[in-house]
Amino acid sequence: MAVNARQQSLSTSSLSQPSHEDRPYREVTWEAVVFGILIGVVMNAAITYSGLKIGFTIGGSAIAAVLGWGVLRGILRRGTIVENNIAQTVASSVNTSNSGVIFTVPVLYLLALHQQVDIVWLLAATMAGAIMGVAFIIPTRKQMIDYERLRFPTGTAVAAVLRSPGEGVRKAAVLGVGVLVAMLLFFFTQSDEVFSIPGYAALAQRLPFDLPAGSVTDTSLDLGAWIMATDLGAKLWNPAFSFTWAIAPFALGAGFITGRPGLVVLSGGLLAYFIIAPVAFDSGWMPADVDAAGAAGWALTNINRPLGIGLLTGGAFVGLLFAFPAMGTALKSLARAGGGGEREEMPLWVLVVSCLAAFALLFGAAQHSLADQDMAQSALIAGVGTAWMWFAGIVIAQCTGMTDWSPISGIALLTVMICLFLTGNQVVPAVLIGAAVCVAITECADMMQDLKTGSLVGAQPRRQQWVEMAVVWIGPAISLSVVAAIAALNYQKFGIYFGPGTDMPAPQAAALEGVINTIRGGDAPVAMYSMGGLIGCLLSLTGMAGLGVLVGLSMYLPLMFLLPYGLGCLLQMVFTKFKGAAWTENWCVPFAAGLLVGEGLLGIVFTAIQLLG
Repeated sequence: MAVNARQQSLSTSSLSQPSHEDRPYREVTWEAVVFGILIGVVMNAAITYSGLKIGFTIGGSAIAAVLGWGVLRGILRRGTIVENNIAQTVASSVNTSNSGVIFTVPVLYLLALHQQVDIVWLLAATMAGAIMGVAFIIPTRKQMIDYERLRFPTGTAVAAVLRSPGEGVRKAAVLGVGVLVAMLLFFFTQSDEVFSIPGYAALAQRLPFDLPAGSVTDTSLDLGAWIMATDLGAKLWNPAFSFTWAIAPFALGAGFITGRPGLVVLSGGLLAYFIIAPVAFDSGWMPADVDAAGAAGWALTNINRPLGIGLLTGGAFVGLLFAFPAMGTALKSLARAGGGGEREEMPLWVLVVSCLAAFALLFGAAQHSLADQDMAQSALIAGVGTAWMWFAGIVIAQCTGMTDWSPISGIALLTVMICLFLTGNQVVPAVLIGAAVCVAITECADMMQDLKTGSLVGAQPRRQQWVEMAVVWIGPAISLSVVAAIAALNYQKFGIYFGPGTDMPAPQAAALEGVINTIRGGDAPVAMYSMGGLIGCLLSLTGMAGLGVLVGLSMYLPLMFLLPYGLGCLLQMVFTKFKGAAWTENWCVPFAAGLLVGEGLLGIVFTAIQLLG
């Protein structure tokens, strides 16, 4: 059986390079691991930067696979399919933890509690989550991939990229062009501030024709000002009409990659800002001192955000219920992992030791952050957090395998709420455990996507698991560093760390801040949360996975970023219809991925330049 597997692997490798009987088989190589780490670090930093703006993140496995062919085959003139699979596995594991960090950690800055946190223990907690996320999900691989044969759409798509090394080199070049275009577009949003080079606002004033006042700033375009300058606009809207689009290549690229499903996110934003807010204002539901210009802001705080959080949590709860049968299959898989026969996974004792070590880190973080440093309470919240990681991680992996959707933001809110209850409303330990859980469940989903890719290209699961376990701890360190650097720069420029009035609204953390404040203050808008929860449950029962979560999430995300995101979704649909799915996948999607990464990279460079003076 082992001989047959070896022959099958060799035949797979022959598709990507000439075979020689005396040539060692290339899979786990230094080139693949080092390249994967470097690309993972770059993507993590770039997507963390972008995620703090728009409120959600995009996975990087396909980007890593494309770049892998560009480097391993295009530059180094070597590389097998399974070697590039190792590279993308490493890169995605280093990158994926960013969503777990940006959904939770910035709330400590918003609540002015960041100085009460020891960064070492925060790093330890998130690293522990990353390690446990990988360790918990590995025993379920055979059940989910070999027996249930879940689709894991992203993993399947990455396998298609790996099987096309020739196309991969060309796609890498297209992706590079996208990076350069994004950097060029984004450069003028901060060029005046960083280099004293005129930005978009100054350039607009040099045009040979006049533009409506205030229609162009360095970072946005107000199309409403142009509409109001026409007779049609004057008839349809009052002069206060605003329709602001962020100059955000990353949002356009993210929308293009998402395609039609992303229109659900756009619809939630349009519902919140163009239906709920105007109706609430015209119906007199707002205080008398709120004018038309302030209606959207009041509605966001008092209606849209609590309603959206209710939708999100209700949808996530239904998702958990639907995925509950996964628990039985996970237990069966664990039993098989401990049995005899040929072992395709990492040894179970390694997973147990890893989990115990990670639990010790989590316990230490809880102990250090609790006000009274009660060991029993520390053990309780660390134990509950660990159990919740296992349960939620399996559910998230199951959801990802069936639909490519995962309610991570909803799980983040639920986790922090549970930990607040267990700690007597102590925010710091609740956020630390919440961050660890969120990092863990994102790594669960990513590990399964990578293992699905490996199964389709003939890789050995055990080798993927070893390399991911070895490097997964790097991701939280990168994400936390980027968050800290951006917070420092924002405070230097604006006097606050995140939120309205800065370049980084951090909408997910702002939503979490609202939940924490209402729980601590006891004045929660129960009616809004309850109504949102009921609607979220009903939407999630429609058969479209995650509908309640996606609509709820988009109701409190910044509309100025959702608009270019939605435009990207529409453009992908147009190109697919008129140029075909294959042409769009080969040429447009890599370019869009470049837009996504390029802005984040230049944003990190600008942040470093400004911090260093």
